[in-house]
Amino acid sequence: MNKSVLVLGVGPSEGLGVALCKKFAEEGYDVFGCGRSEDNMNSLSDIEVKNGSIQGIVGDVTQENDVLKIFEFIDSNGKPLESVIYNAGNNDFRPFLEMDLKFFQNLWEVCAMGAFLISQQAIPRLLKNGGSLLFTGATASIRSRPPFTAFASAKSAERSLAEGLSKEFGPQGVHVAHVIIDGVINGDKVNLRFPEFADSKGQDGKLNIESIAENFLMLHKQQKSTWSFELDLRPWSETW
Repeated sequence: MNKSVLVLGVGPSEGLGVALCKKFAEEGYDVFGCGRSEDNMNSLSDIEVKNGSIQGIVGDVTQENDVLKIFEFIDSNGKPLESVIYNAGNNDFRPFLEMDLKFFQNLWEVCAMGAFLISQQAIPRLLKNGGSLLFTGATASIRSRPPFTAFASAKSAERSLAEGLSKEFGPQGVHVAHVIIDGVINGDKVNLRFPEFADSKGQDGKLNIESIAENFLMLHKQQKSTWSFELDLRPWSETW
């Protein structure tokens, strides 16, 4: 295919970031996955795929120098960047009066500031090559409730950024879309940290990671006459 994809916010093997890397590699793309853990990125690079390729890059989306190095590395690959997926996030929760400034700011930096830094580098390349800029959202992107008030503040800022980019650069050929994950993802984050809660969701009560990734690919491949800005995904049993 001779084109590349960048996925930001790649974590453990049973996580959405890795699933996105695999899904786009299956389509024949050279996929670059980025995360802060060197061990996770080494494991990512070891994944074998039939069609494209997957390579891990260690980087922090909240550090401007890291962001510049990530895109410089991809440029040196020589394959035009066709999609950038901002999957970075941190859904820590805490009652409002127990928060300090650092807690609030850390959430904002990952969700909002990181999205800004990545978008500033992604948009010029996508304007040149065409393609998509996709964001992973959450229930908190459109609704705030305790103890996720800080997280909602950060995710709603990210969504607003995505909406503005879509309206500004959609007419110039860049498909910007936002995917609301309304429910619990069936992955390591919840299954290992909160096993009893995960089990309580029952059969099909959690979002299947592979199915989420398929929807991202669908958005990327949408024809210009039917572009979506927002897609919401939830289990059939989820109350909303």
